[in-house]
Amino acid sequence: MSSKLARDIYAHALEAVLPQNFMKQRCSLKDDIFYINDSSYNLNEYKNIYVFGSGKAAYSMAKEIEDILGEKIYKGLIVVPEYGEVLQSIKLFKGSHPIPTKESLESAQALKEMMQECDEGDLYIYLLSGGTSALIELPTSPITLEEFQQTTQLMLSNTLEIQEVNCVRKHISDIKGGRLAYSCDAQGVVLVLSDVIGDDLYAIGSAPLYADNTSFLDAKKILEEKNIYSRVPQSIRDVLSSGIAGEIEESVFKPLQRVSHHIVASNRHAKEAAKVYALSLGLSVGVIDESFHGEVSNVIKNVFEIVENSKEECIIFGGECTVNVQEDGQGGRNQHAVLLALQKMKEEKRVITFLSAGTDGIDGNSTSAGGVVDSSVLEKTNEESIKKYLGNCDSHNILKDLDALVTTGATGTNVIDLIIVIKGDTDV
Repeated sequence: MSSKLARDIYAHALEAVLPQNFMKQRCSLKDDIFYINDSSYNLNEYKNIYVFGSGKAAYSMAKEIEDILGEKIYKGLIVVPEYGEVLQSIKLFKGSHPIPTKESLESAQALKEMMQECDEGDLYIYLLSGGTSALIELPTSPITLEEFQQTTQLMLSNTLEIQEVNCVRKHISDIKGGRLAYSCDAQGVVLVLSDVIGDDLYAIGSAPLYADNTSFLDAKKILEEKNIYSRVPQSIRDVLSSGIAGEIEESVFKPLQRVSHHIVASNRHAKEAAKVYALSLGLSVGVIDESFHGEVSNVIKNVFEIVENSKEECIIFGGECTVNVQEDGQGGRNQHAVLLALQKMKEEKRVITFLSAGTDGIDGNSTSAGGVVDSSVLEKTNEESIKKYLGNCDSHNILKDLDALVTTGATGTNVIDLIIVIKGDTDV
């Protein structure tokens, strides 16, 4: 069945961006020289080597970096949503995602304090991946955790794209937009697992160790344009107004020269792995370089137009869309996209296989990564039922009933989402 082919292609793409598969390809240690991509660092030149990190993939990356560097690591601390066995030299702290909690604040404080131990003679290696924005947080005074949570929830449920959400986060936080890097005097090396379109270092994890190319005024305008500025707590509005008036210092506009960033895996790597595997199946393959983004219904419309005009049998997309959540159903942007695709297949009597899934394994408030539909699923449902579940933002439950979910569990990585389309009823 075509759905199995799409699942297999997705699985191979996912394998390529798991830390246990890419870290040793990008990083190595030889004669005390630490190599990252095309850069190198003589570890003998530093007094102590620290390892820090945050994000959904930080634990998996930390296991690999311990295997690579071994006793070279003096100590470290990472903040993750979940973890397994205790690491050798690196402390493990928990944070929450996608809404920060008290754990996120306590973990951020512990991380900042250990980073402030480092001096000019030390080197730190920071493992940065998606989820960082919520996993570590220190709200700007007088913003409370509850007010920060309320604002985050408003943004996530009102079709803000990740760059817009992070712009606001950076202006109500004391550690985002480069501020964390400026709190540490050591030289830093940041290994980045990119979860944003275009691998934008200003956006990944709200750029705690890089810089900010937006302002307090930009943050206010975003909230106004989404018609939620009047709904955020007064403390949020006060901080943004104080920043605009120059009473609060702007985010860091210039990255520190002593802190270098290196992309070690991204959506591009996942798409390339998907292409290689699909070609090995004998399919003709098209990879769309431009990432999809924006409101989910517009994304589906554009995807179908590209597929219609493509000569290839398999077309691979990467990116991240947004959903304007109206009801309290179960699902996420990928499952909603799959259900919209199923509706369009029904309306247009079009036979394709359509898979959309996140690489972190968690889509919205569900336990699945996404879903996949083909002609067999098309026959088992009707337009009224699809419309009802779309209206309730309850894509998970209908896809579950149709046996059309893609479920991986938490993957330990995150390079945003993949859409894989196979034309017709291909069975290789």
